Amino acid sequence: MGKSDLDVFFKPRSIALVGLPRGLKAGKVFLLGLMDQGFDGPVYPIHPTAKEIDGFKAFRSLDDVPGEVDMAIIMSPKETVMDALKGCARKKVKAVVLYTSGFSELGGDRGRQEEARMQKIARAGGFRIIGPNCMGIYSPDSKIASFPGLPRVPGKVGFLSQSGSLIHLFVHMCGSHMLYFSHAVSYGNSCDVDLYELVDRLYTDDDTQIICSYCEGVKDGEGLVRVMRENALKKPFIMWKVGKTSSGMRAASSHTGSLSGSGHLWKGIFHQYGITEVKDIEELMDTVMAFYHLPLEGEGRVVIVSGPGGPAVSAADAAELNDLSLAYLADNTIQELKAILPPTGTSIKNPIDVGMSASFDLGLYLDTLDALARDKGVDAIIIVGGGATDELTAQYIDGLVRIKNASGKAIIAVAYPGFIQDEGLLEPLYTGGIPVYSTPERALRAYSKLVRFHRLRKARRA
Repeated sequence: MGKSDLDVFFKPRSIALVGLPRGLKAGKVFLLGLMDQGFDGPVYPIHPTAKEIDGFKAFRSLDDVPGEVDMAIIMSPKETVMDALKGCARKKVKAVVLYTSGFSELGGDRGRQEEARMQKIARAGGFRIIGPNCMGIYSPDSKIASFPGLPRVPGKVGFLSQSGSLIHLFVHMCGSHMLYFSHAVSYGNSCDVDLYELVDRLYTDDDTQIICSYCEGVKDGEGLVRVMRENALKKPFIMWKVGKTSSGMRAASSHTGSLSGSGHLWKGIFHQYGITEVKDIEELMDTVMAFYHLPLEGEGRVVIVSGPGGPAVSAADAAELNDLSLAYLADNTIQELKAILPPTGTSIKNPIDVGMSASFDLGLYLDTLDALARDKGVDAIIIVGGGATDELTAQYIDGLVRIKNASGKAIIAVAYPGFIQDEGLLEPLYTGGIPVYSTPERALRAYSKLVRFHRLRKARRA
């Protein structure tokens, strides 16, 4: 079976909800998610006694559904799952998301044997299964989601997660920074569709430009390594791999029943195939934001511009620790800076201190930024600051976007929590292709991962 077998998961024309509860119970989120996204295909609730659920006509079984069913989402009790899967085979369902849990994640042979039976039924019935113990698909362009309240705006990030709740959490986190998704998939225990197949599908998906993953462990490690090798550096692939310590391995096994592997093994694989590794959800979002907004070019020569002096020094340390270099400024740039900045309370050496008065006199920030953006020896500018009032901050932000658009330079803004009171003012930065971080250290760490990816891809093409 190939990648085309997975297409229906992302673009189903009709969906059956097998075991949909009448009341507000956990499984109801699937219907609420479809309603919230505005899914415009037929939705068929399957319930043994209900005639109607939330305005949708209900059916006793899949056999009673009059039309075709592209995808079934099964949330029925564990003891009924095999019968539900057999019903999918009779109905010629093409794809199944299996939400029900209580299988291999519990440990022991029984759960693994049950999952092997699931796959056997699916193979005989000609359909694929994502799950069990998963939340399935979020694909805003197709108007499908497993949670209500997720953004309806399609984007260019594909996210694969063994954890279902993490889909909800991460999509919301990214949405607050105007980072949007092509697809997000919670795949759980992987009784059938495994991580490597989903990664392969996203590599060939035109709507997905950035791939990221939360991974506890894999069933088919050889398959994943093969896909990484065949697609190395075609797209950024950012992985948050957990379960690398003894405690983490035990937790991963109890969560999704997966085999984790040692941290050293994974690190070697990531290094060999240009995978970008992150260590937590904060770093995952920061790194996605860098790839989402910044150009994939440059050699990592950065200039740090700051109103407060302390963060500039700390940022200089962070640049070196992340294998970036402080750019050497051209003589004409230095002369421009001397004309812009007052001689006291400032510094024209990189990192550049524009002085605290810059929050009132925005020309100190913006004229400095404009001069640096025209320097061919500068790849990226990290700017720490803002206006002293909301009105000045709005002017400051407009200036950043204007200079970025004129120069095409990578500009990265730092706004300490509380430094800019109205975070809604930051929206033009995100829409203008300028990522915003809460500290220069986070900004430089994320940018360094983009630079590393660019260097590896450039070296491979040489």
